[in-house]
Formats: sequence, structure tokens, C-alpha cells
Amino acid sequence: MQDTYPGSGRIELESRGKSEVITIRINRRAKFALEILARMQGRTAAQMAETAIHMMLGYGYQDLDDWRDGQHPFSKDRSLSVINKLWSPHRGERMLRMVFQHPELLVYEEEVIWNQMARAGVFDGYLEQPISLESRPLPGVNLMELEDRVAKYLDDLDAAERAEAEKKKAKKKAAAADNNG
Repeated sequence: MQDTYPGSGRIELESRGKSEVITIRINRRAKFALEILARMQGRTAAQMAETAIHMMLGYGYQDLDDWRDGQHPFSKDRSLSVINKLWSPHRGERMLRMVFQHPELLVYEEEVIWNQMARAGVFDGYLEQPISLESRPLPGVNLMELEDRVAKYLDDLDAAERAEAEKKKAKKKAAAADNNG
């Protein structure tokens, strides 16, 4: 059967206009900074990484020029200030800093985890209103102890998710063996 329109039929992969996918390794602080910048500008981390690459290649973007020159609402200086205030290599401290200093930058999953921690009693005796994102530490509270409690909860949550993934993987492997056997 002949195509009725010239050029119709199979499209070459290169002509589909899809973006390329790359995998990179960056340290935790750089990843954290990328995610915070993305949240502040209402973009995805991938869009921010692409923007950074364009900047390095010298592509001109008025928005980027404004950002570098401090004219953008989320200027480079303000962005770096927020990142430096929030960053800590200790994940419990990082989470508490986010909640206490910039709760508007939390993503939905972080809000859910905060609520789970409050309901699990992680903040009992440490915070005034544990379920509220406007919560503040009680007077005289040992914040390092609270940071460790938050980090332990997050680590336990990660371990539970890994264990669940392993269970699913083993179950899938067993089902495949049964089908082949």
C-alpha cells in the first residue's frame, strides 16, 4: 500500500522532538540545591539542570540574565541564601530546617512524611503543634536529639521501603520460576 501523503509513515527517532535522557552523579548538597532551586522557580529538577547546561554553553536567556543580575524574584543571591540556610549533611536537621524556615518549599511527599512522624509520636515533647507545619520547638528542647529522631524515622522508612521492594522482587521471581517450571 502506498502512502497517500509524502513523508507519512514511520518517523525517525531523531525527528520526534523528544529530549535526550542522561544519568549523572552529583553529591547530596548539589542535588538538594537543584531541588530547592526548582521548587523556588516552579520548575522540575530536570528543567533546572537543562537550564544550567544552557547557561554553561552560553545560550542567551533573558530570564537567566535577570537571575544572575539579581533582577529575578528568585535571584542567584536569594537562592543561594535559602540553600545555605536549609542545607545540612544531617537529614534530620535538613528536614527540620525546611519545616521551620521554608515550609512553602516542602513537596507533598515531605508533608505526608511530616504528618506520619507527628502521628507516630516522633515530635512528642519536642514541638508545640507537631502536626502543623507552623510548629515550633518547645523552650529548652535539645534540637540535636530531635534531629536524630527525625533522621532515624526517615532511615527506618527507607529501610521499610527497601524491604518491601525486595519482597515484591522475590515474589515476582518466584512467580516467574513457577511459570517456567
